[in-house]
Amino acid sequence: MAGCTISPLAFTMAMEVIIRASKWVVGGERLASGMRLPPIRAYMDDMTTMTTTVACTNRLLGKLTNNIEWARMQFKPTKSRSISIIKGKVVDKTFFINGEAIPTVSEKPVKSLGRWYDGDLKDTVRVGEVRQQAVEGLKSIDSCALPGKLKLWCFQFGLLPRLLWPLTVYEVSLTTVEKLEALISSYIRKWLGVPRCLSRVGLYGKGILQLPVSALTEEFKCAKVRLEMTLVESRDKCVREAAPVLKTGRKWAAKKAVEDAKAALRIGDIMGQVQHGRGGLGLSSAPPTWHKAAPAQRRKLVVNEVQKQEERMRCIKAISQAKQGEWMRWESVEQRKIGWQDLWSMEQSRISFLIRSTYDVLPSPQNLNLWVGEDPSCPLCSSPATLRHILTGCKVALSQGRFTWRHDQVLRCLALALEDKRNMTNKLPPVPSKHYTQKTTFLRPGEQPPRKGVKTNPRPGQLEAARDWKMLADVGQRLIFPPEIATTNLRPDIVLWSGSARLVHLVELTVPWEDAVDEAYERKKLRYAQLATEAEQRGWRVRVYPVEVGCRGFVAYSISWFAMHSEELI
Repeated sequence: MAGCTISPLAFTMAMEVIIRASKWVVGGERLASGMRLPPIRAYMDDMTTMTTTVACTNRLLGKLTNNIEWARMQFKPTKSRSISIIKGKVVDKTFFINGEAIPTVSEKPVKSLGRWYDGDLKDTVRVGEVRQQAVEGLKSIDSCALPGKLKLWCFQFGLLPRLLWPLTVYEVSLTTVEKLEALISSYIRKWLGVPRCLSRVGLYGKGILQLPVSALTEEFKCAKVRLEMTLVESRDKCVREAAPVLKTGRKWAAKKAVEDAKAALRIGDIMGQVQHGRGGLGLSSAPPTWHKAAPAQRRKLVVNEVQKQEERMRCIKAISQAKQGEWMRWESVEQRKIGWQDLWSMEQSRISFLIRSTYDVLPSPQNLNLWVGEDPSCPLCSSPATLRHILTGCKVALSQGRFTWRHDQVLRCLALALEDKRNMTNKLPPVPSKHYTQKTTFLRPGEQPPRKGVKTNPRPGQLEAARDWKMLADVGQRLIFPPEIATTNLRPDIVLWSGSARLVHLVELTVPWEDAVDEAYERKKLRYAQLATEAEQRGWRVRVYPVEVGCRGFVAYSISWFAMHSEELI
C-alpha cells in the first residue's frame, strides 16, 4: 500500500526470517583477523550472497529458492548477476535458479549504488568516462548564452555534484583529479574574466578574498575521508573488519589523511580552546572536542581538519608567490567573502576587476612589460606604473582629483549612514535626567547567570546620550571646524557633536594601499591628537576614529571597531 509506514517494516521482518533460515547451510568467508563474514547480505528486496566455493553457492541458492517459494515469492534470474573469482582471476562460471541461468557481469555489466561492475573489475575505463563526462559538461555550459557568473553557478550546483560521486566510489588517483581540476580551472577563469596566470589560490582559497566555488581536489579528498570514516567508524563490526583500502594513488592516501587529522584533533584537545584574532578569551564559541564528539561529529571534525590542511597548503603556496601572494602581508584588513547574492548584484566587469586587482594581475604597464615587453612607465608621470602607483601613488592623478573623487565616494556612503542615525536619534524622546551608570552584576553562591538570549539592561549607544546632535561632512563643500569646540585649520572628514553632552566624534577616512593600512591609522591618529587635547581643555569629550577602506575595496578592522562603538551605523 502506497504511503503505508507499516508495510516496509513487515516486509523487512519477513525477509529477515528468510535470511536467517537460509544462511546456516554454509559458512561465510574468513578474514585474516579470524572473523567470518555473513554469507547473505540484504537491503529490502536486494540480496547479495558471498561464499568460498561453487558447491556452497549452489547449496545456498537452493536453500534461498525454497524459502522464497515458501513465502510465495520468487527470484528473477534475469535481473541478477554473478561473478566468480579464482586465484585473483575472473572465471566464467554460470549459476542457475530453477533451471534458469544467472547472467555473469562479463555478459551483462551491472550498476549498483552508482558504480558499474564488469568482467575486468578495473576502474580505468570508468574513470575515462568520468573525465569525458566532465569535458562534455564544461563544453555544454560554456556554449550556452548565459553570463559568466551563471555559468559558474551551473558548474557549482550542476556538474560538480555529478562528478563527485563517481570519483568517490571508483579507484581514482589524485593525479587524475588534479588534471581534471586544471581543466575545470581554465573554464572558471574564462567565465570570471581573469587571465590564465591567476593561480588556484585565487580561485579556491579562503584567504583575503573567498569566492563561492569549490576546488575539485579538495572535495575529492573530503569525500574519500568521509567514506573512510564511515567504514572504519561503523557500528557494524563486520563492516569495520572488512573495510577495504581506498586506493587514491601514491601522492595521497585517505587512511593516512584520517590518521593525521585524528592526531591533530587529539593534540587540539590537549591544548584546549585557542582564541584566534583580536577578540578576547571566550569571544568565539568552542568547537566540540574529539573525545566527547559523537560518531557523526567525528566525521565532520575530520573532514574540517582535512579542509584546514588544504587551506594551509594554499597559504604556503601564496607565500612563495611574490606578486599574487602580497595579500599575505595585509595584517589589518578583514577577509572579504563573496557569496552568490553578491555575484548576482555585481556586474561582470566589476567581478573581474575585484579578482584581478586583489592578486595584481591587471594589465598595468608594469605587468604588460613582463608579459609582452611593453613600456612599463606611467603615461601621466613617467614613473614605473605598478598597480600600487596607479591606484595610490601617481602625483599627477592626485593633482587631477582622481584619488579625491574615490575618497569622497566612500566618505559619502559613510556620511549618509551617520546622518540617518543622527536624525533617528534626534527624533527620540528627551533623555531622562538620571544618567545611565553601568553596573557590574555579581552572583551569589549557587546562583545561575542569566541565560543567553535573555536581554538584560543594555548599555545605551553613544548617540543616545543627547538629542541635539549636529554633523558636518567634508563632502561637496569645504568643512569649517566648529569654533565652539576648538580653533583649528584641520578638516576632519566627519565631525559629529552634541552641545548638551559635550561630546565630539571625529571621523577621518583614508583610502590607502591595503598594505599601508596600519601606517595610515597611526598617521591620522597622531594628526588629530593635538586637536583632541585642545578640545578636552575646553571641557569636551573627544573620540577620534581613524577609519580605512583599501583602494581595492577591502575594509580595515578600524571600520568594524567604529561600527561597534557607534551601534553598527555602517
